[in-house]
Amino acid sequence: MFQQVALLLFAVFFLIRMFFVLFYWLRLLWAGRKNADSKSEPLSLILTVRNEEENIRAKLPAILNIKNCDFEVVAIDDFSQDNSLSVLGVLRKENQKLKVSSLNQETRFSAKLAQNIAIKGAKNDWVMTIPASVSDFGDDWLAKISLAAGENQNVVINYSNVIASKGFANLIYRIERFFQQTKSAGFLINRLPFVYFEENVAFRKNKYFELGGYGMKIKEPFANLELLVNIFIRKKQTALLFNSQTAIRNEEEIATIDYFELLKKSFRIEKHLSWIKRQMLHFENFSKLLFLPLVVFVIVLFTAIWPIVAVMVGIPVLMRVFIIKILQNRLNERKIFISSLIYELIVPYFKVVYRWHFNRRSRNQKWRSSF
Repeated sequence: MFQQVALLLFAVFFLIRMFFVLFYWLRLLWAGRKNADSKSEPLSLILTVRNEEENIRAKLPAILNIKNCDFEVVAIDDFSQDNSLSVLGVLRKENQKLKVSSLNQETRFSAKLAQNIAIKGAKNDWVMTIPASVSDFGDDWLAKISLAAGENQNVVINYSNVIASKGFANLIYRIERFFQQTKSAGFLINRLPFVYFEENVAFRKNKYFELGGYGMKIKEPFANLELLVNIFIRKKQTALLFNSQTAIRNEEEIATIDYFELLKKSFRIEKHLSWIKRQMLHFENFSKLLFLPLVVFVIVLFTAIWPIVAVMVGIPVLMRVFIIKILQNRLNERKIFISSLIYELIVPYFKVVYRWHFNRRSRNQKWRSSF
């Protein structure tokens, strides 16, 4: 009886993993490669900066000099202590595409307040946040996004990551961002859309105002516009451009703390999702975590049939490897393939422990703050 139950559990989890590989991963190979046929929509790029003088000098002129798209840059200085505002002022005199404003005092949740000012000041119907550190983008980056922003769309999702550099923190940070965005893209094509990142995601600004802006979500410390996009995003009204042509990369020095902040942000974003999306995320994570121990257990318990078990396990694993390689090539994510496979095998178990630790600390801090 015990052996029959073990075999049944293995068969069930094998089918579950095949389901996610086929419907949440394999379908990505045919999704997000073409632009919608529509007229080009002008964009308002939202740039909130705080002590970004060097990035503004080095990187913003290249964006302002893009010629094949109708756009503006609305920059809000978030009470910088360096010369960020002065540099923006100089660039404003040189380029009429740039609009500049500022927050003149330190406030809580100032990043959200700065974004609110920028969205209110945007003249175009479509807005998109960009970081001051963006330095790698294609020639048709904005042009293709503006074409995808058609009459029947409310959101255009594009890929973003950081530029590869030396260091283990940079490597695992890039891998985690890749997996987060492929996961959200897989959920999108299965009518459970959400995003983990606000940058390089365009949306209609009227959707922001229909929600009344941030409202109570202004108190969330780990996420900004992602919280609002995840409320109004719908599969039929979302364009997914999952390719290198609309991808951007930021030139940032990544430390270990940045990786952990990335994990915390994803945990908090998932907390704000609808019940069905949270349950599907839990279900996917749960099946992934239990599948490997079940495989080992069945092979040990049924040594006579280990070749059959190995073949069954090899099918979803090889498909997953194949899909990851194609997606990384399409997104021009180089030199993380082998590391990604090792990461996906080990890190999900670490995330369970770290999520528990993070949630426990968050509850304790909330409890203390109530006194």
